[in-house]
Amino acid sequence: MTHTRPPDSSARNADVSIIVCTKDRCADLRDMLASLGRARVPPAWRVELIVVDNGSSDETKRIFSEATLPGMEARYVFEPRRGKSNGLNTGVTVSAGSVLLMTDDDVRVPVNWIEDMCQPILSGAVDAVQGGVLLAPHLDRPWLTGALRVWVAGVEDPDDPPEGLVGANMAVSRKAFDRVGPYDTRLGPGASGNFEDTMFGWALQDAGMKIRYLPAVAVEHNFDAKRLTIESLMSAARRMAVSRAIVNRDRDPAWRRPSVFALIAQLPGLVWRSLTQLTRLATRREPDSGFMTHYYRLKLWQAQRKAI
Repeated sequence: MTHTRPPDSSARNADVSIIVCTKDRCADLRDMLASLGRARVPPAWRVELIVVDNGSSDETKRIFSEATLPGMEARYVFEPRRGKSNGLNTGVTVSAGSVLLMTDDDVRVPVNWIEDMCQPILSGAVDAVQGGVLLAPHLDRPWLTGALRVWVAGVEDPDDPPEGLVGANMAVSRKAFDRVGPYDTRLGPGASGNFEDTMFGWALQDAGMKIRYLPAVAVEHNFDAKRLTIESLMSAARRMAVSRAIVNRDRDPAWRRPSVFALIAQLPGLVWRSLTQLTRLATRREPDSGFMTHYYRLKLWQAQRKAI
């Protein structure tokens, strides 16, 4: 059934609403739903799943209808407005849960995922939880370190939580969402490309909300291996630069466009790392983390020079 209007307030009586946005990745969604079907639903908890289809033209609706999801109600929602942030906002609007548990269509969740991510919020101890995100073993690479690991949403370090939140594995109370939401529809996939979850996490922090970091409660990220090519990583850097420029302007009252001198200061490092990248590409066919970082800074400078 497709829901386009929110339930009235009396219908908001679920414990947990799992929200997944998807677009034209029905094979990924099938595997994600299979893992969710194996997740444990605690006794007496009312759990619902809301899959928001953000304009797919593939078999997404059929894959959803064929999923086996014991212990939870499942709803399919079609949101034609482009952008993951639109999809997330729609999913929250039609949901009934006290806790909003969010993930992506290309992850695999562990058996303990629902309870361990949501119990700290349901108990009143915290307002939000950031879980871990592990790269699927077949996607890990020796060179996938530093910024590049962050770019593919790796959340693993027990002593270093990510900036804001990472939407591949996060939970937030409805009260907290109502206070700082909705998601900024200028940000995220289908819009600028990134930072919809980071910005939301920063808004929670700015409002004094308590966020617990639980990297041991980790999902496995099974993204498309094409994202590991140098071309895809450079494209990701451009999207992140545009997104970060929007965020920087919004969060800094004293924001100004960077000067040409700021670009000149970057050039020696960029030239050097470009040579390093060419060498690595010729000898090992590998992206270079240092080059990607400098390239991102260049694109951020360009994005911030433009009127946003």
